Amino acid sequence: MSRCAMLALSLQAAWWPLAPVASYAAAPAPAVQASGVFINMRGDVLTARHAVSDCPSLFVVKNGQVAPATVLAISNEADVAVLRTSLKPLLSATFSELPAPADHSIAVFSEAYAELQRLPDRARLLGNALTVPGQPGSLQMVSGAKPGTSGSAVLDGGGLLLGIVVERVAAGSGGGVELSAAHHAERAGMATLVRAVPAEGIKQFLQQAAVPYAESRQAQIGPLQSPASRASTLAVGIVCG
Repeated sequence: MSRCAMLALSLQAAWWPLAPVASYAAAPAPAVQASGVFINMRGDVLTARHAVSDCPSLFVVKNGQVAPATVLAISNEADVAVLRTSLKPLLSATFSELPAPADHSIAVFSEAYAELQRLPDRARLLGNALTVPGQPGSLQMVSGAKPGTSGSAVLDGGGLLLGIVVERVAAGSGGGVELSAAHHAERAGMATLVRAVPAEGIKQFLQQAAVPYAESRQAQIGPLQSPASRASTLAVGIVCG
């Protein structure tokens, strides 16, 4: 049995579905196609580049508020971008100074914005994915991610930001399926291999773009607190108009 298969079997039997794709005509609120995370208190939002790069207009959604957004910085190397918004966050993410362990798995949490808003018992949820040990500088995990997860934060057990989700990876291949709701994934929702852009590469990009952020080695939540609750506070919905 492969390492990924063994990790998949160790996940809980339940998986956490993302929001179904809806049309603007079918719902009073805009359909959220991707996710993002507040990275500073001025309201800048980190997300996946592929989710925003070809959008004629952009909006962000948070707690019922819809606000226009503009692309502040976009990476040519990694699948990441930063949006400037007028939203004022209650909390912004803190990057981990240390990468995810390369020699063993850890439990992490990552979920799409839309699903986080209705996730039951999130205050008791400690994780919904497992990292896959591998080469230093990479971040992959076994997760039930569906379209809409692109740009969502990957938080460790202490609530520190390890990276952001960008695509589902076919085992044994170099390619992947982007996880914005505009890109269909046939096996979405099943425990599968998901790739994230790790924090180290994101921080280098933010430094080059002069976008402020915070980092720490200290846990941002207590041992009995839920990363899911913190993720819900940090998460932002992305609408490509």
